[in-house]
Amino acid sequence: MASPKRKLSLWPPTAAAAFAAMAAGAAAAFAQSPGSETVIMNTVDQAVRTGEFDRAAATLRKVAESGNAEAQYRLAALYRIGRGVPQDDGLAFKWMKAAAEQNHARAQFNLGMMYLTGRGAPPDAGAAKIWLQKAASQGYDGAAKLVAEISKRGAADAKAAPADARPIRLAELEASFLRALAAASRNETPEIVDAAWRGQTDVITKLISSGADISARDSDGNTALMRAASAGKSEAVNMLLAARADVNAENRAGERPLMLAAAGGHVDVVEGLLRRGADLSARTRSGDTALTLATRRCHQPVAKLLLDRRADMRAPLEHGMTLLMVAAAACPSDLVELLIAKGAPVDAVDEAQRTALWLAADHGNTGGIFALLKHNADQRISDKEGRTPLLRALENGNGEAARLLIGDGAALEARTAAGNTPLILAAKSGMSDIVDRLLNRGVRINARNNIGYNALMIASHEGRADIVKALLRAGADPTLRNKKRETAIEVAAAAGHAEIARLLK
Repeated sequence: MASPKRKLSLWPPTAAAAFAAMAAGAAAAFAQSPGSETVIMNTVDQAVRTGEFDRAAATLRKVAESGNAEAQYRLAALYRIGRGVPQDDGLAFKWMKAAAEQNHARAQFNLGMMYLTGRGAPPDAGAAKIWLQKAASQGYDGAAKLVAEISKRGAADAKAAPADARPIRLAELEASFLRALAAASRNETPEIVDAAWRGQTDVITKLISSGADISARDSDGNTALMRAASAGKSEAVNMLLAARADVNAENRAGERPLMLAAAGGHVDVVEGLLRRGADLSARTRSGDTALTLATRRCHQPVAKLLLDRRADMRAPLEHGMTLLMVAAAACPSDLVELLIAKGAPVDAVDEAQRTALWLAADHGNTGGIFALLKHNADQRISDKEGRTPLLRALENGNGEAARLLIGDGAALEARTAAGNTPLILAAKSGMSDIVDRLLNRGVRINARNNIGYNALMIASHEGRADIVKALLRAGADPTLRNKKRETAIEVAAAAGHAEIARLLK
């Protein structure tokens, strides 16, 4: 009877266990206990307070998909304003409706408002009234007033028009609803803020003329100028600036109009805000400046404009990272090149001893790797666990990154904390071309890791017949034993690879 195939790990058991626990916890956290919802929502609140909207959205989506109404409502709100996810009225409507159907009062109110204003669905005053009535029946503040206003308008139109008259249009309701909307809920978005986000300059003009508060804020603390800047609505931004909107106002996350425009990649808005005195050095609660936000989102033209205006790119980031590290991890080569040209230190290290090149290799960003190597980045600097950029690329199974990193400056005999060499890792991942290149460079073919496995044993365990053949041709010793006293042939047999066991005889 054949032995069952064993799974071989080249990483320390503690690291593997931690990763597995983290992945399982994210998927199952909500099902743990009644208190789990509170824990999760507290996590989401913390992410929002620190401006980590991507993390908040990812957490909410997982819980929303499990059917939790509060998560569905909050996810809908993020889709409405485009925080952590692309702005999408359709998905906002979908999740808002899902929460409303579970008797979530605030979702019912907001769904009614979406029907009323035609966000995510065609305008439908009848449907709006139904959902607002449901919210009103739960005592939701302001819902009853809107129901009365809809009924009032509907009755007035019925008296003034024949029975076959068209349905009430949004334009006809707008003036009547303006005051009711303002008083509907302190947590709802003020009209001027919503109009600014949409770039509705005609509405903004009317609201300012009627005495609307230009400094009014939504539930996240955003002013009209912030929302217009975030959405890249340059005409609305200019109109609000002309009306003396505060160019340096902050929301709850400490974000200012300049930061939001920079994060969105809106060069024209950024330029206009700078002309009006926006503070380049201001930071969010989490420590980001306009420049770091533009860099995190790989907006090279905005980053160039800010750097040309002398934005500080050497200010420390989290865990000792630099702007170049942030760009190298995910951005195209043009932004990496820009930062280097502006004086970014190429070989700086963070708290974990990782360089920009290491992070580019970790994320498989070949553009960043190419740009850094072009400027002579040191490939031999390893992180605290002894991993060079090449080792990290191979650990992640990223062949494209590894191919760029096997050059004259690479440390081809470097080892991870588990003792794995580039040859062992390439053999494990089945990268036969990289194995060939390493063998041609004369690496130690029989080098073994901390548990006594060499490249031949690893390839035998993984069923890599082509690599086993290449290693044998290059002189790999099939008689060596690991710490369990197994030879490569015994490893292959235990893993169920009979063909490879025959090659090794």
